[in-house]
Amino acid sequence: MTTLLPIIEELAGAPDHAARARWLLEVPLAVIVRDQVTIHRLLSAAGFHEGLAYFAAEIAALSATRGRDGLAPNTIRMTREYARIGIQVIARGGAEERGS
Repeated sequence: MTTLLPIIEELAGAPDHAARARWLLEVPLAVIVRDQVTIHRLLSAAGFHEGLAYFAAEIAALSATRGRDGLAPNTIRMTREYARIGIQVIARGGAEERGS
């Protein structure tokens, strides 16, 4: 029996990068914040570099000091969106999956 929560077990059992990318896009952001050490470890162990980049961008955006408009700085928002686009392509199976 594992000590991982079922939602984290889904990531741990993902068969390929496309499944990992879909998980990253669908998981509640609260889970990303709460379990970031475990998620980072699982993405690293899988060699999912694009997933790690998206994950880092998401954490940066969630951790950023927001401006008076309630938004993170433009550089953080743009980095997050570019990383998200890359992950969406992988999730659809439209990119070569290295290491799967």
